[in-house]
Amino acid sequence: MKDLCDSCENISCCTGFDAPFLFKNDIQKLEKIGKVRKDFIEEVKVSDLLVKSLKKKKKSTNCIFWDEDTKNCSVYDNRPFDCKMFPFDIMKIDDEYRWIIFTCNTKSDWKWSEEYLDKLEKDPSFVEIIKNIDIFHHTLETEFSKDHPLSYVVLRKIKKDLLPIKN
Repeated sequence: MKDLCDSCENISCCTGFDAPFLFKNDIQKLEKIGKVRKDFIEEVKVSDLLVKSLKKKKKSTNCIFWDEDTKNCSVYDNRPFDCKMFPFDIMKIDDEYRWIIFTCNTKSDWKWSEEYLDKLEKDPSFVEIIKNIDIFHHTLETEFSKDHPLSYVVLRKIKKDLLPIKN
């Protein structure tokens, strides 16, 4: 994946997208390294819910933890799960949640991604994403319409046994 992403000329998740959401596991990781302060985290309103999110640098689209000199994340080993997922994301399509990948290489063979998606789905933090899936759906629904300039490829459905049961 590194070669694929290094060849891409689109903006990265660290320098141009909405800031990642933070859930309990993410906050605990950041607390361990002393990065849970008002300088780094803010609350944003999504679908009438207050959700914690990483801040962007002042007058910038860059993540608060993006190091412009090294072009690296300064908390990479403790980055939020939302960051780990990139360039993958979850979108509701035809009433089902599906994995997508943001890419400028839409014609690529994505068979290799299955192993990575399985790894993401087994991560303990994925449970928090699934519990809050409606937040992601709302964001993607509003931010990534069919005419959004960043292209994506639909990969596969989220495994049904991982999704919450709706009453």
